[in-house]
Amino acid sequence: MKKLAAHTSRGFTLIEMIIAMVVLAAASGILFSFSATTARSADPMIQQQAITIAQGYLEEAMLKPYSDPDGGETNSCEEGARISYDDVADYDCINDTNGALDQFGGSLVGLGNYNIAISISTTNIGAPAVTARRIDVTVTHDTFADINLVLTAYRTGYY
Repeated sequence: MKKLAAHTSRGFTLIEMIIAMVVLAAASGILFSFSATTARSADPMIQQQAITIAQGYLEEAMLKPYSDPDGGETNSCEEGARISYDDVADYDCINDTNGALDQFGGSLVGLGNYNIAISISTTNIGAPAVTARRIDVTVTHDTFADINLVLTAYRTGYY
């Protein structure tokens, strides 16, 4: 009977090492992409909140009359509580830097990192030209510098 030589130590072959390196490289690439995705996963929520805030402020301004119903039109902002604003131009002075506020001036829970500014200008649009107020609502975020949203609408003096 012939005795078989026993292998006491066995290493990896060159082929096995190359395959192991390829598998590890692919796995690290997948883990890196998961890491990058997870790190930015809050951005869509922050962006959607910014859009919703801007739409809310814009809608509030658009629902007001074009000019002052009391006849005392100043074509600029009127200081005071937003609840007393009675025309579109009154919104020109809104600059909420401590978070989104409701129309009564109350803070909206969880939206304290947003900054909202409204700019109103008078312009002519269309042919024949119609005088309109351009409303620009700008929303930024304290933490996410890439959130800089501007919504624009035009309010005409139709009756």
